[in-house]
Amino acid sequence: MKSTITRELDVREVDVLVAGGGPAGTAAAIAAARDGANVLLIEQLGFLGGMATAGLVPCWAPFTDKEKPVIGGLAMSIMREMKGRLPHLPEDRIDWVAIDAEVLKRVLEQRVLRAGGRIAYSTMLADAVAQDGRVAEVIVCDKAGLSAVRAKVFIDATGDADLVARAGGAFEKGDPDTGELQPATHCFVMAGVDAARYFAWQEERPNRQNVRDAVARAKAAGDLDIPEGHITAVGHLSPVSLGFNFSHIFEVDGTDPNRLSAAQVEGRRLVEQLAAFVRKYCPGCENGVLVASGATIGIRETRRIVGEYRLTADDYFARRRFEDEILRNAYYLDVHWSRQGQERYAAGKFDWKDRMKPYGPGESHGVPYRCLIPKAFANVLVAGRCLCADRQAQGAVRCIPHCMAMGEAAGCAAAMVVAAGRSNVRDVDVRRLRERLRGYGAWLPAGI
Repeated sequence: MKSTITRELDVREVDVLVAGGGPAGTAAAIAAARDGANVLLIEQLGFLGGMATAGLVPCWAPFTDKEKPVIGGLAMSIMREMKGRLPHLPEDRIDWVAIDAEVLKRVLEQRVLRAGGRIAYSTMLADAVAQDGRVAEVIVCDKAGLSAVRAKVFIDATGDADLVARAGGAFEKGDPDTGELQPATHCFVMAGVDAARYFAWQEERPNRQNVRDAVARAKAAGDLDIPEGHITAVGHLSPVSLGFNFSHIFEVDGTDPNRLSAAQVEGRRLVEQLAAFVRKYCPGCENGVLVASGATIGIRETRRIVGEYRLTADDYFARRRFEDEILRNAYYLDVHWSRQGQERYAAGKFDWKDRMKPYGPGESHGVPYRCLIPKAFANVLVAGRCLCADRQAQGAVRCIPHCMAMGEAAGCAAAMVVAAGRSNVRDVDVRRLRERLRGYGAWLPAGI
């Protein structure tokens, strides 16, 4: 039996509606409002930042190509503002900078409000209505109930391409042959530690061999039941606190509410085990206390839109440049493996570098504006990990700085469409868009 809502809904009208207040959506809202658009940002939680705050991801991914910054603009500016409030971090570090979630929440919120954007917290995208190749309105749900929002341009920054999918746009999901999705991770924070002592131990031997040996000992002793042989990432949050991106939750489809709920429970169980491991096996953490786990688990991959251009691993291997590129990427093909893949890697059956194909210093590739345009709609852009890309390429551009760079480009483009009285995001003059992004600090090489 299906229920049907027949009552009329209240309607709001804006220039730009941004769905999702994670790194991509926040940057999109700031950029569009900064350039004069009337912007509404809807976010299901009570703060901004997505995985950087709610998910407690411990570090920003690299901004550089090991020689120079290749991601600038809002992402770099926001990271530096947050980092300025963390005096324990080296002044010159801009790669793998620790994320202070509480500081970042405030920085992001104030950036949106100062730019002139409006934020609707505790508001979830419920549906999207498309007509004649355009999204006409979205239905949102908040404490007042259901209402509709109409916009000239919609930016889907949900991570899962929820707006595009609800409106009937085409998408891909997971591995094209098996449907397999990257595993999730439930990040957590421990306090009461000696962070300097921990990092000295971690870096004491090449390839963090001390950590690998500790994991192996814990598994042999029955203290750790995971397939991985290492700790993915640790953030230096303060002299007495560490953030951990550690271990995986497998077979999780972030668009399946039942599996997502079960994974949240599984994640908290796993975090309890991991925290006990850290206390017992990691020097400097003997008195550590688990003080927080993510309000949500970290989902790395769900839907990817079918867009005007599909970024591919071949583009990565070729270090390809594009006339309409709106960001450069130097990060590797970071596709997290299935349980079986993790076990093969831990057993030494394949090499990390052979799978990830990391670049050498100074190398990067472009990401085209067309990757943000769903084929199905004239007035929709996406920003974040749901861009149009194959699985390998998506793994290289799904991290926080890249999502923010995509969001800034989408927000600038949306404001340009509105200011010009246009009706199609394809009508944006990409040369002017690139010039505008450069003016805001993006690194986009000329001469293409």
